[in-house]
Amino acid sequence: MNASPGLVTRLCTLALLAASGGLLASACADNESSLFVRQRMAMPTTGECTVSCSPTEAFWSADAIDSAYVGSHSALILVGNQIVQRGDSDVLRTETSRVQLYEAEVRLSYMDGSPVNEGYVVPIHGVVDPGSGSNAGYNCTDVLLIDGATMDRLRGEAADARRDIEVLASIVVRGRTLGGQEVEAPEWSYPVRVCFDCSPCVDTLPVDCCYGEPNEQCEDLEDVEEFCPGIRGPRDCRSLGQTCEEHLADVRPRR
Repeated sequence: MNASPGLVTRLCTLALLAASGGLLASACADNESSLFVRQRMAMPTTGECTVSCSPTEAFWSADAIDSAYVGSHSALILVGNQIVQRGDSDVLRTETSRVQLYEAEVRLSYMDGSPVNEGYVVPIHGVVDPGSGSNAGYNCTDVLLIDGATMDRLRGEAADARRDIEVLASIVVRGRTLGGQEVEAPEWSYPVRVCFDCSPCVDTLPVDCCYGEPNEQCEDLEDVEEFCPGIRGPRDCRSLGQTCEEHLADVRPRR
């Protein structure tokens, strides 16, 4: 049966509209530019490990940790939200474009691309406000980059190699808008260098102070300074609750 030219034109138009509609729906469902990881916030060396969550603040390009003194490792990352604002006080419309962060998927690989672990999902917290104009909104969230089991493995490798083990933590951050829309950031990768017993450790004089026992000779010692996550630095035996030698004997991997 032959179709009229007008019918053929209408059918082609409908087909094009359906195809373009499918493309638009796909683009909306896979919009990875809404949420993104901007940077790893730089931490102070010691003291209160707090920062201002802003893209203009200092950031780090890698972390370095001594596995002899940490059982896991977390990093404070800056997350951006580029969803358009929808709130309007004139018409009593509430803002639904704020993103509640709820989880991050983390996997570790060596620098040659081979996997360190199978990956894991960890809970995260924080609300990221929508941006204004062409500027994104930002907030920080703390992500567990290396869990305890993975740290145990890297500790053994670093102790055997007697050098840094370099790994790449690849992170996917997920959130949900107040309007109920699921959003996911593109994968973001960050390098971490792991060593074993590469930081100096200092015993007090007398060594009794290492155990935190009451002693008049310990009262004049300065307060213990703890280093913030991602930084290697001298260790004080008082933060370990035992002498440096005793601590290293306890945590050294046994083969």
